[in-house]
Amino acid sequence: MKILFLGDIVGKKGREVIRDFLPLIKRDYNPDFTIMNAENAAHGKGLTIKIYNELLNYGADALTMGNHTFSKKEILLHLDEMDKLICPVNHIDGMGEGYRIFKVNDKKLCVINVLGRLTQEEYTTDPYEALDAIFEDTKDLNIDMYFIDLHAEATAEKRVLAEVYKDKCIAVLGTHTHIQTADEQILDGCAFMSDVGMCGPFNSVIGRDIDECIRKMVYKEKTRFTVAETDPVLCGALIEIDDETNRAINIERIQIRPKDKRI
Repeated sequence: MKILFLGDIVGKKGREVIRDFLPLIKRDYNPDFTIMNAENAAHGKGLTIKIYNELLNYGADALTMGNHTFSKKEILLHLDEMDKLICPVNHIDGMGEGYRIFKVNDKKLCVINVLGRLTQEEYTTDPYEALDAIFEDTKDLNIDMYFIDLHAEATAEKRVLAEVYKDKCIAVLGTHTHIQTADEQILDGCAFMSDVGMCGPFNSVIGRDIDECIRKMVYKEKTRFTVAETDPVLCGALIEIDDETNRAINIERIQIRPKDKRI
C-alpha cells in the first residue's frame, strides 16, 4: 500500500499546483490514499466548504488541519457534513473530529491530526494525553494502521513524539513550518519526517509576500501577511506500507518546483 501526503496548502497558488500536478503524481506513484493538510488553503488561513470540496475534487481522500482550523468561521456551519476533515484532536476549541477511520484496500487506516505545543500554547491542550485517549478509544476497533499529521513548530518536539508513538503508527509526519526537511527515515516501521513542506508560492516567506514580511519583522509595521503571488512549489511525501506487516518500509520526499527554480 502507498499513502501520499501533501504538506500545507497555502492559498490559491497552492490549490492550483495540486490541481495541475496531482494527476501526474498519481500516475507516476499510484498511491492508494491521498491526505492533504488544508489549514491554510483559504486565502492563506483556514478553510471554507467550497475549498474543501475543491480539494476533494482534485483527489484528496482526507484533509488534515492545524492551528488555523477555525480562522474562517463559516467552517463551524459545515463541520457535520465535512466527513473527510480531521481537525487537531488537542485544539483548545475542541471542535471537529480529531481522527477518522478510512477503509483502504480492506485495511482500516486511522488518520489523526494533532498540534505540537511549542509556540502554539494558546491553541493546544496536551498532545500526549489526546493521543493516548485515541489509542484507548480505538483499541477494540481492529485498526490496522495509524497515521499522524503532527502540526508543530520544533523539529525536536516532532522527533520526540515520533519516538514515543513509533510502535503504534505507520507514519508521524510534520507540518506547519512550510519548509521541507531532508530527514525522512523509517523508525522501526514508522515513517518520519520533520516537515513535508508546503504547496504554495515558492519565492516567498513560507508562502507570504516577502516585502510585507520585511515591513512587519524589520520595521514593525502592522500588515496582513498577504499570500504571495509567485509560482508555486508542491511538497509532500510518499509512504510505502508492507501489506503483510502493516508497517512502513519506505518514505520518499516529493518536491516539484517552478520550472525556472529547479535544481
